[in-house]
Amino acid sequence: MTNGISIANQPAATTSAPTQSGQAVGSTGAAATSAGSQIQDQFMKMLVAQIQYQDPTNPMDSAQMTSQLAQINTVDGINQLNSSMTAMTASLQASQTYQAAALIGKTVMAPGSSFNLVNSQASFGVQLPTGASSVMVSILNSSGQTVDSMNLGAQAAGIIPLQWNGQDSTGKVLADGAYTLNITANTGGKPVSANGLTYSTVNAVSNNLSAGGAQLVLGNNTTTSLASVTQIK
Repeated sequence: MTNGISIANQPAATTSAPTQSGQAVGSTGAAATSAGSQIQDQFMKMLVAQIQYQDPTNPMDSAQMTSQLAQINTVDGINQLNSSMTAMTASLQASQTYQAAALIGKTVMAPGSSFNLVNSQASFGVQLPTGASSVMVSILNSSGQTVDSMNLGAQAAGIIPLQWNGQDSTGKVLADGAYTLNITANTGGKPVSANGLTYSTVNAVSNNLSAGGAQLVLGNNTTTSLASVTQIK
């Protein structure tokens, strides 16, 4: 541990999430029903054409006709199941978004590298997907200069909560303001993935279907998924 930085007790973190409206769900179901009807209409036209133009000396086998009817019913059933699952997913994501709105104004810990030093105090963390034999955390000022660093040594996989009292490596008290984390980790000389965790206020919640649902718009001008939040306070 270097001057001014200490490892805090690891915080626990759980939360749930949210998403959107019945109109979209209804339109999705209607579109799927329409598509299913079109498939059935096309199949029946083809079947009628087959019967109409079949060879009278070699008529269509009734077993073949039954098999084709069974196949179209199977396709139609799968289509309806897919539309139902799509509607359920959209409804669940909408519900999650509405629930996540309760986080607006609260402070969360989420992946990020930027943090603010306030009254010579700052809290942040490091997340390791796998263990590492060496973990180094550097703190950079707004000019990109390293003002303090911390050698955490070997660490197991998980979240490492950290605190900093705003002093540089010489013990000088630094000004409050914006700072950045730079984390390097390795095992046996090979780089290991390591993510910075910083605190920020939730300013808004958005529903992004392509991103998997509820997204938190944070005060540090970043957006994160609800699943990425490791702590709420």
